[in-house]
Amino acid sequence: MTSTETADPRRWWILGVLSLALFSIVLNNGLLNVAIPQMMRSLDADVGQIQFIVDGYALALAGALLTAGTLSDRFGHKRAVLLGTTVFGVGSVVGMTADGTGQLIGARVLMGLGAACIMPGTLAVLVDVFPPAERARAIGVWSGSSALGVAAGPVVGGALVGHFWWGSIFVVNLLPVAVVVIAGALLLPESADPSPRRPDPLGALLGTGVMVGLVFGTIQAAKHGWTGQGPVTGFTVAAVAGVGFVLWERRHPYPMVDFALLRRAPFIGASVSIMLLMFGLAGTLFVLTQRLQFAFGYGSLRAGLAVMPVAFAVLLGTLVCPALVRRVGPGGSVAVGLGVGATGVLVLGRLGEGYPPVLAGLVLAGIGFGLAMGPTTDVVMSLVPPERSGATGSLDMTMQEFGNALGVAVVGSVLAHSYTSEMSRSGGPRAARHTLDGALELAQRTGGDAGQALAATARAAFDHAAGVGLTAAAAVVAGGAVVAALLMPGRAGTPDTPGASGTPGASGTAGASGTAGTPNTRATPDGPGGTVPEAEPVPKAGAVSPPA
Repeated sequence: MTSTETADPRRWWILGVLSLALFSIVLNNGLLNVAIPQMMRSLDADVGQIQFIVDGYALALAGALLTAGTLSDRFGHKRAVLLGTTVFGVGSVVGMTADGTGQLIGARVLMGLGAACIMPGTLAVLVDVFPPAERARAIGVWSGSSALGVAAGPVVGGALVGHFWWGSIFVVNLLPVAVVVIAGALLLPESADPSPRRPDPLGALLGTGVMVGLVFGTIQAAKHGWTGQGPVTGFTVAAVAGVGFVLWERRHPYPMVDFALLRRAPFIGASVSIMLLMFGLAGTLFVLTQRLQFAFGYGSLRAGLAVMPVAFAVLLGTLVCPALVRRVGPGGSVAVGLGVGATGVLVLGRLGEGYPPVLAGLVLAGIGFGLAMGPTTDVVMSLVPPERSGATGSLDMTMQEFGNALGVAVVGSVLAHSYTSEMSRSGGPRAARHTLDGALELAQRTGGDAGQALAATARAAFDHAAGVGLTAAAAVVAGGAVVAALLMPGRAGTPDTPGASGTPGASGTAGASGTAGTPNTRATPDGPGGTVPEAEPVPKAGAVSPPA
């Protein structure tokens, strides 16, 4: 597919279906977080069980992503989307009817497995139906639906839990699931690798171990510190499985991961940039929602509404993005976007009085992230033929999920450490130095002027710590801007970025469409420094044409 004239005329409707699928799986996490207190009371669940309910989804998603992407290339990207959506819907029904924590944990694992098929599958279908000239904009809209899901989750969840029972957060999934399955069956074209690689069960098992270990260790670090038994165990499993995965895949005739791709400067730049972007977004929302409630006195629903402008700002950024890409290339757009995003996060970290500074910071951050989301994914996907887009898309999704988990863990650790230090400097009681909740409970038990003074001191310490955490998030996002400027491709006709082979084609320079290289060229290794494309294009044989 080389032009909009030969593109599927239904492609924008198809994008709506793909975006709805992604929106639904991202929305559900926000819904669940709001419902946790009611679930604990209804199911008589302890904190440990709730952690398994929350984390089961993330671990299943992270562990299955690489395998799901590879299987979607083998058996069909449309099938992956429909299967994943169906499994996600079944998990929602199980969760809706759950009468115990075990059943609810199983439901969340099912939903995570479904999401692991949906994420790379939707991206692969998008790459197949959109021509290069429109692909960056389409990916931006698709990514923006994810941001909308993140922002809408607490708002929708608060409304549902406030008026119905906790199981309503799963009921709300059923309508979009039905729409995606029915519309997807009618609209989505099928595509797959015409020469599918042999199955690699051992590689899939080792790859799952790597991601589950990394995400588990990072989640545990956010809760118990980086030296606790959980993080050490998770990272050890990830390291051992990672070594085994690399050794095995290098010997396997059909590896799950293209190691030549991992050495290419544009891939490294785009992957690291999107990871740091998601790090900043997740860390910022984690801190800001707490700050609005504890420092500003907002309720959970009001705090969710206050954060929602970031989603619309992301969508605005995706609309502006193609024009910026044409002027400065994908690397320039990502660098500018992350620079603007870092400025917005920094504004949030230096809040003045009232909501207007919050709104200004959210708008800046959202527009910046919107400018960066589409080009990063577009560059990654443009480095491989469309029939291999499922496996490559799963790598991109894996980096995003890891950035999410890492952002909450690292920024949360900075927040906790800064709060403890600030309370220690202020001479607060030792029992009030660990968490703001603990300090407020102690203040309530103390009562009188002393209790009010302790509560005020604790809130001020938390507000200061939130500023430190957001400043750290801004610094990480700014680092992503530097990575993008150095490693991602610039405008059409510019030489390759440092670290590649030194020829313009090696990094896949951006054309007028804003994509890196052409999606139908195949790269061959050219030494450790980079790759050069073959002269002949790789035909899209085997991809099923959409019905007339």
